[in-house]
Amino acid sequence: MDKRKLLEKLEELYNKEEVEKGFPSQQACIEWCNKIAPLLKFNQQYYINFMQNAHKINLNLSSYSIVPAFNIMKSQVQMAIEELRIMIEHGDSDPGVGEVDLYISEVRLSELENIQTKEFDLTKLLQILRELNVSYINNCYITVITLTRALIDHVPPIFGCNTFAEVVNNHKGSRSFKESMEHLDKSSRKIADQYLHGQIRKKEVLPNKTQVNFKNDVDFLLSEIVRVLKT
Repeated sequence: MDKRKLLEKLEELYNKEEVEKGFPSQQACIEWCNKIAPLLKFNQQYYINFMQNAHKINLNLSSYSIVPAFNIMKSQVQMAIEELRIMIEHGDSDPGVGEVDLYISEVRLSELENIQTKEFDLTKLLQILRELNVSYINNCYITVITLTRALIDHVPPIFGCNTFAEVVNNHKGSRSFKESMEHLDKSSRKIADQYLHGQIRKKEVLPNKTQVNFKNDVDFLLSEIVRVLKT
């Protein structure tokens, strides 16, 4: 979709009367969100910030929680519209509307969201994963690595363990899973420790995208969680 058509569609959806006066039902608002979201993929920040709040629309929350979330969503659409207008005015190339570079894939998030289990409440796990995506696309790499550590400290009970080291050593997964989890545990934990516990120095270097990128190992972990909880 070229930028003019993209702008036209976003403006059409944003200027709907319901956006200002309120949707007749939760389902109507969800359908609006589902139409908007794909149009924001030309900009990762708008898309992820929109989706981070859009998931709340699907929950049975009070207006106290939903209204601020919806206002943030509107603001992301406004910024996307203004950016497209500027691009058109300056003759910039068409934005690509394709796959967004996420830390946690939408497919994996969806798999976890759809799991029905009475043994574990996945609310905190899902929020950690959503915040990982928001931090990653907003270049908040200290947050990414500390949330990665929070993730591996949070999930051991799913595997019947108390610590992630026990998951690495005792879970009856494949050899590849064990090696991947060993790397995730040792490497990500050491990097996280550097930024969590390191005191201020005369000279400092910040982490970059490459240093905190444990996406493959994290996805391997999440896929195993999905498998375990489905059985």
